[in-house]
Amino acid sequence: MNAREPQPVRREQPQSLATNRPWLTVAGCLGGGALAIGLAFFLIIAAVVIFVLLPTLTPPGAATQAKFISALGKLTEAPALKVATREIAVRVDASTPTEATVRAWLVPIGPGWKFKVGRTKVEVIADGNRVQYVIPLEADGRRVQADISGDFKGLDGEVVVTLPPPQVDETLVEVQSDPKRMKIQIDRDWADHVVGDDEARDEALAAIRAAVVREASSDLAMFEVREKARATVVEMLRALLPESLRDRPIRIRWSDEADEIGKRPLD
Repeated sequence: MNAREPQPVRREQPQSLATNRPWLTVAGCLGGGALAIGLAFFLIIAAVVIFVLLPTLTPPGAATQAKFISALGKLTEAPALKVATREIAVRVDASTPTEATVRAWLVPIGPGWKFKVGRTKVEVIADGNRVQYVIPLEADGRRVQADISGDFKGLDGEVVVTLPPPQVDETLVEVQSDPKRMKIQIDRDWADHVVGDDEARDEALAAIRAAVVREASSDLAMFEVREKARATVVEMLRALLPESLRDRPIRIRWSDEADEIGKRPLD
């Protein structure tokens, strides 16, 4: 071999790029699969962020308030809420005049002249009449909205529920019809003994219902009913709440009572 003959030059092959991140290599091998992996990774991170931050974004007590509102809505579904019943004893007096008609002897027919010759008095005592008291939730065909407020953030904050005040349900008045539970005294005058008219007795019996409603609506009776109805409504509402909220202080306020801030009834 000639020493001057040129020798071929060897060129070294470039070495592959070394890396300590094998996941890039895997992603490159997967091609389009890397996009899917990245998207999945992003969704996992987003879910963790929402799970951690969502409770802080929800107003404190909102869930508790929603549960109270739901329970109150169930309680007030009917047109009226029955809260109490009561037995009423009444005493009714009636008095009717006994009249006679006088005509001229030449004119035996016609209206004549009437004059009073006496008076009949009747006293009726009836016990065992029954009435019921309701909270009206409809007025003039429109629903009456109940109001709920209070401190829902803490574990023992008081909740105030405002409702229309209870009243006598005049559509369900049970008047005593058993003669054994009724005492009737009739004081007839001499003329009524002759005529035997029961007008005064019938008038007294017809007045029993109105007397029962009047007695049931008296200030003394309504004061007692209003106070007892508060406890009744609270127990009804507690029964519709989750177990964890049944010990929460609840106060029932009637809409005709002065509020604590403005000292005036709700409109």
